[in-house]
Amino acid sequence: MKTNKVTRALIIAAGRGIRLNEHSQEIPKCLISVGEHSIIETILTTLQRAGIQEVVIVTGYKKEVIEQRLGEGSQLGLKLRYVNNPDWHKKNGVSVYAARHYFAAHEQFLLMMSDHLFAPELLHTLMQEPITAGEIALAVDRKVNTIFDIDDAMKVVFDGSHVKNIGKMLREYNGIDCGLFKCTTGLFEALAAAMRKGDCSLSDGCTQLIAAGKMRGVDIGAAFWIDIDTPEALAFAIEKLKV
Repeated sequence: MKTNKVTRALIIAAGRGIRLNEHSQEIPKCLISVGEHSIIETILTTLQRAGIQEVVIVTGYKKEVIEQRLGEGSQLGLKLRYVNNPDWHKKNGVSVYAARHYFAAHEQFLLMMSDHLFAPELLHTLMQEPITAGEIALAVDRKVNTIFDIDDAMKVVFDGSHVKNIGKMLREYNGIDCGLFKCTTGLFEALAAAMRKGDCSLSDGCTQLIAAGKMRGVDIGAAFWIDIDTPEALAFAIEKLKV
């Protein structure tokens, strides 16, 4: 399979992040500082250094605060575009689906959450993974005993090349979803199929792709990442990354 050059990314930054309210002081979670920069600015810098040129950001909660802070992206060496999701209080699949018109039919792009930090080598490994039309690839951490908040983590069953199951409540699993994907627009088709009463999670869309044999997994090896969802995770990330 040929590896297509990826130059665009999609970041989901629509939610409120209730568990970090004491640190966010009512600003969007992605703007919480990890050292000198916010979480999302740290993500954007990593993307730019990896060769990403344009990022589509789905906003919702206090969208104007995010847009004012980041602007059009020139200070970060990127072109930023914004998509407003008025239904940001719904599950995250709705926010992903809101960006469907911003990607061409056969385009490959990255997808990530605005509260996940990751090492550059993780991103490089994922970007090198070849995928075909209709497929997506998920970064998978097989170091399950090192996960910071395992109870809240999205678990996966991974056979070394494909993801076979996904869910937070899985009793048997051998990997953790890192919240970082390489996608085709087949993801939007899967989300559309998963929609029930206008609501669905990203993992609901992934379940559709798993059933079709179109969800690949990429072992991240020793690369570092963290989902910053609690004050404890934030403190750990600051210490670990030394930013």
